[in-house]
Amino acid sequence: MVRHSYHERSMTPEPAIACHVCGDPIADANSAVCNTCGNPFHLRLRNDTEGRDCGDVWINEQFLSLEFACFTCLGGKPSSSTAKEPPVGKGH
Repeated sequence: MVRHSYHERSMTPEPAIACHVCGDPIADANSAVCNTCGNPFHLRLRNDTEGRDCGDVWINEQFLSLEFACFTCLGGKPSSSTAKEPPVGKGH
């Protein structure tokens, strides 16, 4: 006799994951997990997309890997979307 297992799915939606920095809901497509605290945060994974950055990513030169950190762990605040980078030679 073969027994079939039946997995009943709940009809209630899963709770949205909140950003550790700003508290707004995040989508998997535009988020990362902080390597320091392990919490999710907003991060645009491509420069040509719209969205919020509540952290940063950089290349670890020793291990040649990407490192992710939220602004809470970095001790900074999210930059506003209206902030512009200064022209080359002025402030660089």
